[in-house]
Amino acid sequence: MSFDLLERSRFSGRPVHLFIFQRQGLIWRFAGGDRDVVVGSNTYLAANIARTEIEQTAERAKNTIKITFPYVLNPAATEFPPTQSLGDVWRPYIPSDPVTVTCLATHYGDTDPPVVQWMGEVVGPEFTDTGVTLSCDPGHGGEARNQGAKFQRACWKTVYSTGIRGCNLDPETVRVEGEITSVTGLAVEVAEFAGSAFSLRGGTIYWTRDDGVVEERPIMGHDGDTVDVLYSGAGLQAGREVSALPGCAGNWAACAALRPDPELHYGGAIYKPVKNPLDGVSMSWG
Repeated sequence: MSFDLLERSRFSGRPVHLFIFQRQGLIWRFAGGDRDVVVGSNTYLAANIARTEIEQTAERAKNTIKITFPYVLNPAATEFPPTQSLGDVWRPYIPSDPVTVTCLATHYGDTDPPVVQWMGEVVGPEFTDTGVTLSCDPGHGGEARNQGAKFQRACWKTVYSTGIRGCNLDPETVRVEGEITSVTGLAVEVAEFAGSAFSLRGGTIYWTRDDGVVEERPIMGHDGDTVDVLYSGAGLQAGREVSALPGCAGNWAACAALRPDPELHYGGAIYKPVKNPLDGVSMSWG
């Protein structure tokens, strides 16, 4: 069924909105109605989920939507809505990676594939005692990106990234892996971190949760076998296998320490004057 036919039949048919949320390998499917909807091999669980109207305009700010669904804050509640696990994505820890959203529409009993009406990412949740409102953005495809090198002393390249804007440093040459010995607050102790050739401060720590989601956290400090992370996360506990990558200060010394040929990779202008030599100098010859 085409989008036009779908819209024209909404009064005579039985329309229903479908939602797909995805975070890495985890997928949630919900139907905004009183019954489950089966599409092919996928089941969309009936839930009291709804979205605001979709607008397609030249202004990105007007193309955002809000999605609301039930969520119970009380952990001692005797009953939870089917959307409870989706709300858990943002509680008690915010995700370190994007959660994508696909909004579809169909009719009960329709044999044609659902029509995709909107796609984007969740940019932030707002919780109440009994529900969640997700603010969703259509993405950043319309924004200017990667507009070339910048004339600055500091390196403008993204560490470990590949391509023109990446420094193309192989992360496996500096990665440190080990098992968590203990976690005290935001301090994570891993014996192997003491043997890192570089300070892990400013870098990133990674671990895989039991459900397969890979979490990452910025490292705020490093002392011997202990690093301090920005905030905690599910599965960050003793016995968990983790890996860490050092950060880069973005200067020549850091680049030279991380690789033997920094002159081929450093993006900064090391001979750029610290002070503009023309500042305060009169250009008049008279």
